[in-house]
Amino acid sequence: MIKIAIVGLGIIADSHIKATKELAGVELVAVCDIDPEKVKRYSDSANVWGTTDYKELAALDIDAVILNLPHWLHCAASVFFLEAGKHVLVEKPMAMSVSECDEMIAASEKSGKKLAVGHIQRYFSSIKAAEHFYRSGELGKLCLYTENRTVNYFDEKRPRWFLQKEKAGGGIVMNYGAHAFDKLFYVMDDAKLVKLDSFCGNYLNSEDIEGHAQIFAGFDNGVSASITFSGYTSSGYDAYWYFTKGALRVRGTRCEVDRGTGFEKFEVPFELSPFAEQLNEFCKYIGGKPANIPTAEYGRKVIAQIERVLK
Repeated sequence: MIKIAIVGLGIIADSHIKATKELAGVELVAVCDIDPEKVKRYSDSANVWGTTDYKELAALDIDAVILNLPHWLHCAASVFFLEAGKHVLVEKPMAMSVSECDEMIAASEKSGKKLAVGHIQRYFSSIKAAEHFYRSGELGKLCLYTENRTVNYFDEKRPRWFLQKEKAGGGIVMNYGAHAFDKLFYVMDDAKLVKLDSFCGNYLNSEDIEGHAQIFAGFDNGVSASITFSGYTSSGYDAYWYFTKGALRVRGTRCEVDRGTGFEKFEVPFELSPFAEQLNEFCKYIGGKPANIPTAEYGRKVIAQIERVLK
């Protein structure tokens, strides 16, 4: 039985808690948040211990923690728990900079405890579909990837720390670019990024983060990618994987494939929900088994490209 604590009871805490219930070999032991009302609500509903100080968790009989914290706390909290002898699954982005990633990796190596990064979208059916077609060759050779995301990034409901570079590390690129680079690196795990160009800005307000961006990437297998983020209005998300014999289209959560006769719905069956699959792979990883979980070194690779974009 792997005993888990969840630190940070923000928007995706429910998904992490549900994941612990899906897996027979996992037990949720404790929850933590700086908001005492959240702690009481979640600890009561899950019937687990709760605290507002994550450092108190170090004394508990737990194997690992899931860190669902603001970006600026990822490094400090990860290092603390690794040094306390706990494995860590930290939400993406791994940290705000490559130097922070290096500090986290050093703590993992010194303690002998595993550090992994929660790039959740690789467990979505649409990315599994892209992986399938890329590796099977059923649609021929992959040529191009395009992604377009339009969202009201400055919505009043978004926690204010997201809009402060010193606490978030960046804006729309730091947040959604981590997903985009993970999709490309994961699906094309045999390719290397050899070219990168980008344009970023904020034409809406005086916040010190980017509100829009375009990223152009080239890989050594000949594939090129174009990623467009607009953070000023809300309309949706679509992505295309273009192959020589067809294409895969993702619109929101709907995945469609065109084999030359038009787009049709395509689904990849899975036994576990994405968050449960991620947690299951994390448990394999800390148990020394082969696992499909982003390692700390992989998370650093993503942050390195985001740093390049923002510079």
